[in-house]
Amino acid sequence: MRGNGRRSARSRIKSSTDVDELDRRRHSKPDRNFQKNGIGDQSFIRILNFNTKALLGLVVFSFFIILFLILHLMKPVEDAQRPRVVTPFPAPKIMDLPQINGEIPSNKLGSHDHLELDQPLLLYPRFIGLWGTYRPQVYLGIRASRTPQSLVAGLMWIGVKDGRYFMRHVCQDSDELSTYGWTHLNGRDYGHQVLIGQGMTLASSFLKSKENGSGYGGDWTVRIDVKKWSEEMLRSAHLLFYLSDEEGNALSLSGDVLDIRENSLMVYGSRMDVGGWQLHLESVEMIWKSIIVVSKTPHIHNLSDLVQESLGDQILRKFGRLQLPEASDNSPNILVFQISARIPFKIDIPFLSGIGLKSSRVEERLKSLTGTSLTRELIEKQKEFDNKFETCFNLTSKVDFESLVVGKAALGNMLGGIDYFYGQ
Repeated sequence: MRGNGRRSARSRIKSSTDVDELDRRRHSKPDRNFQKNGIGDQSFIRILNFNTKALLGLVVFSFFIILFLILHLMKPVEDAQRPRVVTPFPAPKIMDLPQINGEIPSNKLGSHDHLELDQPLLLYPRFIGLWGTYRPQVYLGIRASRTPQSLVAGLMWIGVKDGRYFMRHVCQDSDELSTYGWTHLNGRDYGHQVLIGQGMTLASSFLKSKENGSGYGGDWTVRIDVKKWSEEMLRSAHLLFYLSDEEGNALSLSGDVLDIRENSLMVYGSRMDVGGWQLHLESVEMIWKSIIVVSKTPHIHNLSDLVQESLGDQILRKFGRLQLPEASDNSPNILVFQISARIPFKIDIPFLSGIGLKSSRVEERLKSLTGTSLTRELIEKQKEFDNKFETCFNLTSKVDFESLVVGKAALGNMLGGIDYFYGQ
């Protein structure tokens, strides 16, 4: 009994102990589970914190990349829209040089009296660079290069095709010329071109001159030489030489303009830039001359149409002398002169500036720009062109003669393609 009692007591003690241990285990198990759950939650938070920082850093990095791309992509567009002046080397602009941009007092325009004799080259490049063949859209055109509204001169002629007359003025393939273009042109004061079509060879030369007594810009002259004819065309050729003032200043005709034997003067006028001026026509052959006077117009881009309207049905005639109708206007700013002669013939058309000054020396200057004096000067200018071409390129010993001719023509037509424009 006692033993059982002990066992019972011991058992009770053990049972009580076991119960306590079970209770402790029962209570401690949730603690371990809670600890495990706590450790998992903290790891998830750390991973979440890490991912958030990485994402934030990626967003910031992407923002700067996008900003960099936007700035560099937008910059070329801004540079393209912003006008710039490209200066290849640190030097003043050409137009700012005193040799080019010399100022001329308004009361001295058309005069050389203000120039000092010990400074002959101060404005020489400016004078020699005024007139030029800056109208490449027509077969032969002359204008000034330093004024938006200039005196403009040019050549038209009446060609024959299939027994009918057709006018030539603007360069176009439909004219069916076999050859046209500059054979020599230095881009400064001399040029020579040849036009061949419909059985006629028309050679024209351009020369600028700067002599004592000439006005601002100097003088220039055009020689037109018609040398060849064939049985397919008439023996006579009809040229149309025109002069226009884009400023609208009136052009005045000489009193006996139709009598070339008595007076070579065709038209005269005055401008603020060149002062008084005259246009003459001289020829040793017998030529016929008549006038078309076109009413005042602010532009000359449709001059071909105006002349054709004046010609009317005469341009369709097959035979006989082509006679243009004479019109009249009180103050025309465009004059077109018809010059007709039997082939071959040669005419000189000099332009003189600075007329009206005491030292204008009109007769001497006119003589130097026509006749044998002009012939010598043209030959000399052609030799200068050939020598400079050889000095610059040294091709005589490297290529044949035909290649040299092509090279000179390529250079001449590149320079002859320089046009004048203003505005945007």
